[in-house]
Amino acid sequence: MDSLFIYGGKTTLAEAVALRTVSILHHSLKVHGDAVWVLAGGSTPLLAYDMIATKYANKLDWANITIVMGDERMGPAKSPHNNWHTISQILSSLPTKKLQPISTIDAKESAIDYEKKLLSLPKKRNGLPRLDLVWLGVGPDGHTLSLFPEHAGLSPTDSLVVPIHDSPKPPSDRIGLSLRALLGADSAMIIATGKDKRVAITAALSGKSLPIALAASVVATHGERVEWFMDEASSPEK
Repeated sequence: MDSLFIYGGKTTLAEAVALRTVSILHHSLKVHGDAVWVLAGGSTPLLAYDMIATKYANKLDWANITIVMGDERMGPAKSPHNNWHTISQILSSLPTKKLQPISTIDAKESAIDYEKKLLSLPKKRNGLPRLDLVWLGVGPDGHTLSLFPEHAGLSPTDSLVVPIHDSPKPPSDRIGLSLRALLGADSAMIIATGKDKRVAITAALSGKSLPIALAASVVATHGERVEWFMDEASSPEK
């Protein structure tokens, strides 16, 4: 069963997320000699990134950690809406290896390019890129990784990265990891705050086939652990 951790506010939650992230990455470095961390956008993850960059800069061998973007919006590379640009500014002091998606080209071309980059990562026994830790956000509709309910991005695919067109949430064009890519994930941390997420989280944890539930199920079945980090406002209804 997935593990649920509920906190009183964003700061306490972000502190817990930062500490757990460092612990998982430390374990991966110890076991493999390197680690791959998949990043997520959102205000609470940004707070946790800042804590990691300031409090844990000397706690890990960051030079052997590769950061990957879980999903990206097509548009100007330095736009405030660009996930990579926003996050990489916060993590710039950490000497990580970086697999940056290209946001300034067609989504289909960007997805193909990013998949090639992912294929350079260490592999699991199943031949897929090893993703030691995946951060997953949750939308009010239950979407994650730019995988939206009843959208083409959820269709079965052999691709690791899928182009998203006509996204229900702007911008319309994006790329994101596919559910198949999560077959390579060892751990996932699902991070959510705000009462607008409560309905989706309650539905996902009760077995509804929302994208976040499907993503969690893939990791739980093929990886080691799935942990939900949420505040009281977003915690599931009893």
